[in-house]
Amino acid sequence: MTSQKWYGMILAVTALALPVFGFAQEIKISGEMWGRWTNETAKYTDASGSYVNKTSKNYFSLERGYIGLETKFSESTKARFTVDLFSSDATHEVGTLTTAADGTTTLTNKTSSIDGAGLKLKYAYVDFANLVPVPEMVLSTGLQKVYFGTIYDWNYTLIGKAPTDEYKVANSADYGVTVNGYIPSGWGEYAAGIYNGEGYKKVGSSLKDNTDFAYLANLRVTPFPGITLGGSYMMNSVEGEKKLAGDALNSSYQEQNLMDGIARLAYGPVDVWAEYISKDVTYPNVTGKDYTANCIMIMPIVSLKEYVGKDIQLVGRYDTWDQTENAGDMYLLNTITAGVNYNFLHDDSANPAMQLQLNFTTKSYDEDESAAAYADGKKDSSQIMMQLKWRFANTIK
Repeated sequence: MTSQKWYGMILAVTALALPVFGFAQEIKISGEMWGRWTNETAKYTDASGSYVNKTSKNYFSLERGYIGLETKFSESTKARFTVDLFSSDATHEVGTLTTAADGTTTLTNKTSSIDGAGLKLKYAYVDFANLVPVPEMVLSTGLQKVYFGTIYDWNYTLIGKAPTDEYKVANSADYGVTVNGYIPSGWGEYAAGIYNGEGYKKVGSSLKDNTDFAYLANLRVTPFPGITLGGSYMMNSVEGEKKLAGDALNSSYQEQNLMDGIARLAYGPVDVWAEYISKDVTYPNVTGKDYTANCIMIMPIVSLKEYVGKDIQLVGRYDTWDQTENAGDMYLLNTITAGVNYNFLHDDSANPAMQLQLNFTTKSYDEDESAAAYADGKKDSSQIMMQLKWRFANTIK
């Protein structure tokens, strides 16, 4: 992104925010920065054609930089706006048109840098309470969370993403309308919504002829203190069944049925999460491409604060992602992560304001269940990540 575009974005956000200061009852500015070191080892061929381990990544970065504005207009109306700043190695094509002496023109595409940084909209929604005569129900409209599985309240106790995000099952945010709220007496929470269906990065023409919405339902219950059970269902599609121009059938069109089940047990210093995901993909316009993929995730968290006097957590996670029915990309992936968190600064509410995280992750493909491209550990990898995460939040009105 060029400097001019950055300045334009900042000025536009400032101009939009100024009226808010006059009408809002309360305004809170918050931020969260993730400075990260990543070191990854993967397989590459040497001069003889044999696969050997090599350092494939070794760099520092700002993986996430969230800046948010939360406004309260009344007791029943509030809004949230968040942008995501991040380091980026992405580039884009720039076309240069040249005219020869004989009058002919030539278009040349060159790769141009975006100055090592990127910016995305993450959230931009309004919450309306009391529109529906149901206690603790809120209607949310705009760019908001996708209430599917663990993705909507994933707090990055480990550096890695939630399974539904990691394996491209659902997006963490999307444009839509939802009703969500809490079941009275602390029995749980629920959500139902309509979304674009292809995530917060896609709107308009980038949806590629997709004029169908995604439909979602989510329910979590807490039958006993410390025990949570939940499930999510999402009916989604990718691209359009027919091309808008020409009305031809689209071979890339997908219909997806997504299901998720979670269980959580929190007792004393131990907090254990388990999640099961099913992704059923149908290609109505193509034969032989339908498949079902599934995932199992188990993540135990142990707090050592009671024993060592410091706010330290030990974290583990095991994933298995199985898409062996996908003839186009058949594999069975096992991922193991071990990590430690040290929350060494806290805010006035005793919430972590600065956190140091260290994770080690190994990814291995089962060659008996995967395509030939994954045999002999060709795509296996290991990764070390260290991250300093810091947060701030201030009410300015």
